[in-house]
Formats: sequence, C-alpha cells, structure tokens
Amino acid sequence: MAEIGEVFKTFRKGKNITLKEASSGIVSYTFLSKFERGLTDISFMHLLELLDRINVQLSEFEFSYQKSNNYLNDFLPSLQRAYQSSDIDSLNAHLRRWQNKSDKFSKLQVIQIKMMLTTLGKATITEDEINTLQNYFQSITNWTFFELYLFGHAIPFLEEKFMLNLFLELQKKAILYDLFRYDSFSMLFYIYNNMILHMLEQQNAVVAQQLLDNLASYFQNQERDYYHRARLLNLKGLTLYVGGNKESGLMLIKKSNVITFLIHDNSRFALNEKNYLSKFLSKDELESVFNFKNVDLNQLNTFN
Repeated sequence: MAEIGEVFKTFRKGKNITLKEASSGIVSYTFLSKFERGLTDISFMHLLELLDRINVQLSEFEFSYQKSNNYLNDFLPSLQRAYQSSDIDSLNAHLRRWQNKSDKFSKLQVIQIKMMLTTLGKATITEDEINTLQNYFQSITNWTFFELYLFGHAIPFLEEKFMLNLFLELQKKAILYDLFRYDSFSMLFYIYNNMILHMLEQQNAVVAQQLLDNLASYFQNQERDYYHRARLLNLKGLTLYVGGNKESGLMLIKKSNVITFLIHDNSRFALNEKNYLSKFLSKDELESVFNFKNVDLNQLNTFN
C-alpha cells in the first residue's frame, strides 16, 4: 500500500522541488521528510498548503494515490461480488490474506469477511469480535466507504438498539445521502437493504415499511440501474409478504427475480437469493417465484 507521503514525494521530486523549498513556512524540513517516509501523519490543511506549494491539484493527488493502491480500491467491490454469488473459495482466500496481517484495519477486514461467511453458513462470529466492532463504531466520527460497508454487514450481528441508534446518527449527519449517492454501487441502498431485511427477519414489518418508504422516496428521482430497481421491487414484495399481503408480495418478488434472471449471468447469485428467500417463503411459493417458464415479459414494463 502506497502511503500518502510517498505519493507526495513522487510529485515533489518529479517537479524538481527540494524538501526545503516545499516545506518552508508550512512545516519543518524534518517533519516533511518523516511524512514522505510514512513516519508521521499530517493535517489536511497542511497537506493542501503543501500541494499548493508544488502546484498539484487535490484531485490530481487523489487520483494518483488511488492508482497506486489499486488492490485496496478494488477490494470492497470484489468482496461484494464474491459474497453476492456465494463464492466461498474467494471469500476464504480474502480471509487468509488479511489474517496474515496484524494491524487494526486488517483485524476489521477479517471480522467483515467472517460476517459474510457466517451469513452464508460457513463460519461463526465470536462475542469478542462483535464487541470489537461496536467499540470501533463508537470511537470514530468520520465515516468513509469502508465504515459504511462494514456497518452494512454488521447489522444482523449488532445489538438492535445500538444498531438502530447508530443508523439514526448516520442519517442526521447526512453521511449516507451526501457523500455516496453518486457511486455506481450505492452505499445508501446497500445499508437500507440490509436494515430492511434484518427488520423483516425479526418480523418487524412496521419498521421495515418505514425504512422502505424512506428508501423509495429517495430513489424516486434518482437514475439507477436495473440491479437497484430490481432489488427495490424485491424489498417491496418481501415487506408486503411479511406484513400479510402475500399475493401482492409474491408478485413483486417474482417480477424482481425475472429481471435479475434476465440481466444476471451468474447462477450462484440466483441460488443465493433463493436460499435467503427460503427463510420466509414456503417450498411451493419459492418454486413459483423462481419459475421463469412462459413468463409474460409485459409484466416488466412497470416498476411498482
């Protein structure tokens, strides 16, 4: 992993600017040298001043930093793909990679992957690991993509009152809405999805419906791909089903499954979805919503 200081040093030397020239009047020569070697942290304001001194835009610096850390940038999406398709081998490979490291970040990654495997019935989470997560969430004030993703997977494992209070605090800070709403992989949708499913598993259709209404209202004017739209249909259908309106619920679930079937080329994804829905639906109902023979494609014209 390339450190921020290393990336800054690359820019500075590439512009033939000395440590003394770059640091003068901003930080000490010694401090900048340590920063470039990854031996100390730096404030955001000082970083901005240093970038201005060497005539590098923040967006350029960020792009270069991300390019230097391609593995970490791709880690979360690749992990999500493995989880969605129930790719146990890939998840275990990720787990072994992070278990070989001892820093706090790696420890959290191990817990995250173990939560995925536990959800898929292939591992267990200890009480100490849950406590580690809760303590971590309580200790941070600045949430990024990683913390939101970690929280999304932790939802079924956290004490319910703690989980709901944390979610409400995130909403108050508008973190979910303002920082991540333009991502192709919507963190807002991901967390709402997990919250709603957890409430339905707890047979709390009232809270699930409230969350679903919030999500549907927000996404009403957002342009989203078919994956997000199909998932929203699935959530609506399952919420109706658990709330007692089984016929309408099953219709929406089947509509969601048909869309997913037509656009998704990974059979494991459908199998994972079928295994999850088996928690709620009877065997006959499950067969019905995954029966795609003689499907009238006109039913896909309207997204309710």
